[in-house]
Amino acid sequence: MAKLLVSSLLRSGFTGDIVVFHNSPHPLYMVPRAGVREVKIEAADAPDCDHSFQYYAQSFKHSLAKYINPVGYDKIAFIDCDAVVIKPLDPLLSGDWDLAVLPEAWTHIQSGYFGCYLTPNERETLQMEGVNSGTWAVRASRWRELMKTWRTIESKPAPFREGNCLFEQSAFNRLVLDWSRTGCVVKWPMHEVALPFCPGGLCFFGQYMNSTIVHVAGAGLPVKMQFLFSVYAAAYLHDRNLTLFNILEM
Repeated sequence: MAKLLVSSLLRSGFTGDIVVFHNSPHPLYMVPRAGVREVKIEAADAPDCDHSFQYYAQSFKHSLAKYINPVGYDKIAFIDCDAVVIKPLDPLLSGDWDLAVLPEAWTHIQSGYFGCYLTPNERETLQMEGVNSGTWAVRASRWRELMKTWRTIESKPAPFREGNCLFEQSAFNRLVLDWSRTGCVVKWPMHEVALPFCPGGLCFFGQYMNSTIVHVAGAGLPVKMQFLFSVYAAAYLHDRNLTLFNILEM
């Protein structure tokens, strides 16, 4: 999946530098790509269960801060590898803000996926969607602060535990609430980042193919691979004459 994401970024015309984290013993590309730095991280074997893999994968996000030096950059974007970019990303990174996040349509921040670190009053009074922790961007000068704060929040016991709690994502939502009071936090329009496997997440072909990022959060691993490849192929390997198809099916 990481190779699909990086390749889609390169084909989209993205003008920034790309750092990709993976635990494969082999490089993503036999021929290195300009502007792409691969960082291999050590990781224990992933569990076979899709549900367990969700928690396993999230546990590595905080460890990434030390590999990125924010000096000289304006913004740093984080995108989970179960995503592809099908339009230029640069417009989403423009503007004078500290943090840009993606609200998930038809969700409530009080759920266990987002709200494990809410105060009792917030659980009673907040009327807002939960924020996805797999697609966001931060002002580069606050990169280390964000990652440190995120780790600190999650290191504490969560006040509320309901059903399938996502502590990493809930800690990120706590951070977003706190930063909204002291800094400039903007919300990306939901049509810019499609979540086709989440409720209200642009599930029709014409909708998600007009977005900037297609993020398949909520699907199982085999489905993620099939879906991402189909989106990548539709965006970058298709032409009206079906040239690639005709080459393969001569």
